[in-house]
Amino acid sequence: MVKILHTSDVQLDAPFHFLGVKGQQHRQQLRETFRRIVDMVAEAEFDLLVITGDLFNDNRPHQDTVDFVVSQIGRLDIPVCILPGNHDCYDDTSVYRKARFPDNAIIFTDQPTIREFAELDVAVYGNAILSSQSQRSPLRDLSPIGETRWHVAMAHGNVDRPDIDDPSRPIRLEEIRDSGMDYVALGDWHSFADYSQGEVAACYSGAPEPTAVDERGAGYVACIEIDENGVRVRPEQVGTISTGEMSLDVSGKSVTQIMEEIQARTDPNLMLKVTLSGLTDLGLVLDTEKLEQELFPHFYYIGCSDQSHPQLASISPDDFPEELVVGKFGRLMQARIEDAADDIERRRAEQALQVGVALLKGRRVL
Repeated sequence: MVKILHTSDVQLDAPFHFLGVKGQQHRQQLRETFRRIVDMVAEAEFDLLVITGDLFNDNRPHQDTVDFVVSQIGRLDIPVCILPGNHDCYDDTSVYRKARFPDNAIIFTDQPTIREFAELDVAVYGNAILSSQSQRSPLRDLSPIGETRWHVAMAHGNVDRPDIDDPSRPIRLEEIRDSGMDYVALGDWHSFADYSQGEVAACYSGAPEPTAVDERGAGYVACIEIDENGVRVRPEQVGTISTGEMSLDVSGKSVTQIMEEIQARTDPNLMLKVTLSGLTDLGLVLDTEKLEQELFPHFYYIGCSDQSHPQLASISPDDFPEELVVGKFGRLMQARIEDAADDIERRRAEQALQVGVALLKGRRVL
């Protein structure tokens, strides 16, 4: 039996601007998770490690990051196959041209690159990505050759699906089915996904840690076992950081209640995306930036999007007499909302109504 650990899209040294002051913390987290992957490979006695693209976020990683990767790979006494992806493509500026990797690291630099490992009875195939703008299928011209028993392809690209328009580096499902491989190790998508076709097993390992707040299913590697009984793929969680979404109807709720409901999801390792919806009372202003600031200590990251709308029916003569400034303002803004030419103009008018009424009534603006 041959045991292979498949990972991809680590994206070491990504800037993570959206994380603000936690950007550096997350860059360090990626290193620790990669170290954990190497530990897993050694402790579970895998025979082969394949990295299917975007080990680095670009071709200008810090030297200490390159040194870190070199030292980690050097800890292993098994082959490590590295395929350049679209982020760290094998162009003239490639990090793989400049760095000195250990002897057990095999960088796939050609189209195609084929390496046979006689001691494992395995051949590994791959087309290096030569340009970040490449549009060619990464499975093209790959077919089993030689006398080895098992055949594994690495491919960094996008499975061609009806819901994806003009995917870069497209991989057609029939290419997987007709490849003749035992396993196709896919990279570029950051969530674990199984795209096995016919007799060919094929999976995205996903990124070992999320690199964006909407990456559900990140945090895994793929553990592969190949023997005479076939190919078995098992996702194994290695990541520490999780992602989640929360839709919160704010109708009839105060700022305090909204904060409390979000805080109920408190998790220092959670990237949370919150969408506020529903109808709010006039004068209740939801400043998403201030919400994020106050909730920041409770999460690894939190992003709030306000999709709520003011309850226009609450502009009544009793509450907003027309002879008062607040009444005149409310009716003026209500007319602008109703006459808005598009959603953007309507949204701006709604926000102006909420803030204006709140300020005119002396309420807290959050």
